[in-house]
Amino acid sequence: MTFSASSSQVTRSPITIAAGFIGAFILASLAVQLVRSQTSASSPSVNAGQASNVEPVIASQAAMWSVLGTSEAN
Repeated sequence: MTFSASSSQVTRSPITIAAGFIGAFILASLAVQLVRSQTSASSPSVNAGQASNVEPVIASQAAMWSVLGTSEAN
């Protein structure tokens, strides 16, 4: 058996190399954000025991805009 080895050198444009590095950087930063958001979502909050003391805020659109309809008495 004979094996023939041919080597060809591929030359890439500097813009292609720079775009590859930028793409890798963007993917790596997105991966870091994903990992950080997963770890922060899975870890319990320090104030989790105090959550029952907080009263819920119910704000409808009417409640938010009703302040604009009141006149200020100065």
